[in-house]
Amino acid sequence: MSRKVGRGIKKFMPRIARGLPIGARLVCADNSGARELRIVTVLGYKGRLRKIGKAGVGDRVNVTVTKGKQELRKQVLQAVIVRQRKPYRRPDGTWIQFEDNAAVLIKPGGEPQGSELRGPMAREVTLKWPRVAAIASKIV
Repeated sequence: MSRKVGRGIKKFMPRIARGLPIGARLVCADNSGARELRIVTVLGYKGRLRKIGKAGVGDRVNVTVTKGKQELRKQVLQAVIVRQRKPYRRPDGTWIQFEDNAAVLIKPGGEPQGSELRGPMAREVTLKWPRVAAIASKIV
């Protein structure tokens, strides 16, 4: 499925229910040294005035490390959400839901900081972030 936008064709991205508000705690799913993350802002979120930003699978967020290596703590880093607990519907009609909320730390260019990803990853992330998908062990 694709739709024509301007001059080119844009890939169809399903609308994913956003289940992670600002302040949510996530598990870090890579081996970068961080264990727990907290969402600070959602990049690209457009909402109403004073409405709390929310993120879903495949969104890029700014996070801080709350548990993990000392050199990673108390810094604002970027991450991509790879799993969420809130169920969302895929275009083929199936519903998907994960056991936990998890993210992967990335560098500003979109390259993942770790070299391997623990646990499953949503298929929707592979469309937006192919470099992150390259280190995934299981794609659901």
